[in-house]
Amino acid sequence: MGRGRPLAAVLLVLAGVRPSATRAAEPPDVSLDPARVAWRALYYTAHKMGISASIAVRMGGPGVPAGRSGGDEAAVAGDGIVLESTTHLPGRVFLAREEVDPVRTRALSIVDTETGAKDHRKTYTLTARGFFLDLLEPASHAQAAGPPERWTQATRSFTGYPRALPPGTPITGPIGLLYAMSAAPLAAPGDAFTVHVLVQTNVERVTVRVERVETVALDFRETSGGVEREVVGPVPALRLVVRSQPVDPAATSAFRIFGLGGDVALLWDPARHLPVEITGSVKILGRVKVHLASATMR
Repeated sequence: MGRGRPLAAVLLVLAGVRPSATRAAEPPDVSLDPARVAWRALYYTAHKMGISASIAVRMGGPGVPAGRSGGDEAAVAGDGIVLESTTHLPGRVFLAREEVDPVRTRALSIVDTETGAKDHRKTYTLTARGFFLDLLEPASHAQAAGPPERWTQATRSFTGYPRALPPGTPITGPIGLLYAMSAAPLAAPGDAFTVHVLVQTNVERVTVRVERVETVALDFRETSGGVEREVVGPVPALRLVVRSQPVDPAATSAFRIFGLGGDVALLWDPARHLPVEITGSVKILGRVKVHLASATMR
């Protein structure tokens, strides 16, 4: 193996992992295959304590490439897919829009809008060194009652990426994480992958791991090729657990997906590569479990 080189470093090289001290760009995860992403639109509902909530997810833009890419060819602006979500929670509405490179799940732009308890629109423009944040808020109570297009209080800031983040690391948004899950080869307990997600003003390292296999009772409407059918009955599903840790050790995790935070878990249909149930925490309601009500497939 050669003298002067620690055994641990040699093992890392043999495993295809570079020591973190080199701060080299992380290679693209060739196991993320866009061809696995089989859905185009998902709709979830939840009911708790007489209160209803819903999540709608949509994917558009250029067609998803039908194959893997192990090289460094990342899509440029205009070539990304567009991911959108609308979450209705009690007293709050979350709108999100992300343009994502379908090969490496790198976010090209992220727009987060919240109305209700906290009125704001955050537009993130990602660069090689950091991101610009354009924050738009209502300047008065009268503006808060109107649409974001009429808000006038605007500020702009720039935040550099944490020093511990290797240069060139792909960064995505929460919906981009869902897309990455759909593209990952999750099939058995222990399977896992990690992506970096921009959460508010922090970059967080998010790991999704298959914890176990369990049975779930499906009851949703599936549309494929213009044909609609009811999917009902018990099927084996994978329980995915999501763990997030800020890259900056001084930061506190604020990860959430579709307004759900805390210990986020999903029941995953491995045949369709999509979540049939998502569980997370919401203020006031506590733990909320949303169930798949309809899915439009490619």
